[in-house]
Amino acid sequence: MTADELNKRESELAAKVMALSIGKLLLKQHFFSAAVGRLQLRQIKGTMLTDGRALGYDPAYILRRYKADDALPVHDCLHALMHNIFRHWNVGYVRQPLWDAACDIAAEALIGDISPDTANDGRAEERMKIIQDFALEVKPLTAEKLYAYMDRNDFSDEQAAEYSALFSVDDHRPWHRNRLDPEKEPESELPHFFPEFDGEGEKSDRDMKSGGGQDDSRDSGDDANITEVPQGGGDSANDIEKWLDEKHNADKSELAEQWKEIAKQIQSELESFGRGSDTQRLIDVLERVDCEKTDYSAFLRRFAVSGELMRPDMDAFDIGYYCYGLDLYGDVALIEPPEHREVRRIKDFVIAIDTSGSVSGKAVHDFVQKTYTILKSEESFFSRVNIHILQCDTRIEDCAVINSEEDIERYIDDLEIKGLGGTDFRPVFEYVDGQLAEGRLSGLKGLIYFTDGVGAFPEKAPDYETAFIFLEGDYERNDRPAVPPWAIKLVLEEGDVLDGI
Repeated sequence: MTADELNKRESELAAKVMALSIGKLLLKQHFFSAAVGRLQLRQIKGTMLTDGRALGYDPAYILRRYKADDALPVHDCLHALMHNIFRHWNVGYVRQPLWDAACDIAAEALIGDISPDTANDGRAEERMKIIQDFALEVKPLTAEKLYAYMDRNDFSDEQAAEYSALFSVDDHRPWHRNRLDPEKEPESELPHFFPEFDGEGEKSDRDMKSGGGQDDSRDSGDDANITEVPQGGGDSANDIEKWLDEKHNADKSELAEQWKEIAKQIQSELESFGRGSDTQRLIDVLERVDCEKTDYSAFLRRFAVSGELMRPDMDAFDIGYYCYGLDLYGDVALIEPPEHREVRRIKDFVIAIDTSGSVSGKAVHDFVQKTYTILKSEESFFSRVNIHILQCDTRIEDCAVINSEEDIERYIDDLEIKGLGGTDFRPVFEYVDGQLAEGRLSGLKGLIYFTDGVGAFPEKAPDYETAFIFLEGDYERNDRPAVPPWAIKLVLEEGDVLDGI
């Protein structure tokens, strides 16, 4: 047989192994049918990977796993499903080694209950011992809470790499592709999807109809097939690139919502057919992650104000006429994008931080980093902003005025917690009222106060929206100190704060 014939035969056998493995999985865990149906099976080079749209596998890798034990591909598919059900790929600015290890450990903890007989690679007992140790400290054992625990306890990247070597099944690098240092070359080429062969060795009709070509390559992180739109000069290239990034982020958010609905469906089926000892941990994690998880990003958007941005409005721009004009007249476009666009972004805003002794410096730093990451990732800044970040215990200990994205980056890099005394919320409101009277916060939309909630509140409601944000830990979610009726109360878990940093 020629090399091409061998490769074709290998692809066909691997496709049959994957079909058989998924069949075995659904035979025992039928409640995963919606999750399996959402993924396209695609062949890649490397090991395995998933991005919410497809499940990629290397034919040679799958055949080696099947030869070692026919249950291992079932385990690997289940591992990838866990990443999708809990949207582990929908990640922001995290310490990549810690996040990858936390996701794999959390996935394996669930598999250990649901299907313990599939991980027969000789190291199952070693993994279970580590899972049991973490489970004593992290409840429930979700990727977000485990990452927070590991980060808070200063786990090194080397420790995380050791865990990954033991727990990893698939390649997580594409999850972090947009967060790689642009000046640093990756150690090796990132894996990407290529069309799967069906039983006859031709591209699957299902792949073609479902967009398994160019678009999937872009969605999974490989943008080599994106055709560059002809440019008319100026900064149009950067504008279109930013527009593509925005569309990609929007697609990713929509995909995360789809998987959230799938997770709710799985939870509903498990509860309808009765809870068993093998599914109880999965139900507990689904309840915690999907029912109580706070969308802090959506919460921050309520403080945005409308304004015009000097930037082409690509959503209102028909690129067909643009390309037709260039084709017809050469370098003269028939129509240009609108030069302004209406947006809602943060402009005047106050972030107050309780720096009393009961609020840890690590939590404060993570909260500021999380808030900034959301604003940056959603491009929530106008070109000039007026954000006041206050540190306060019984008095205002520090005040930083942020006017640009560069200002807040420097502030986070040099952040030093000041105060560590008692707690009194009133000085912050007195400061803000003074700034309003002097016209320095004329467009103030709101104030958020990160605190443990134990302190003196103002007697009267302010003229702007106020939210008190608590970090779950010392108190249960419903046992936080009461806030005044005019204030918003929001409780974040450690995972909510760290998720997406």
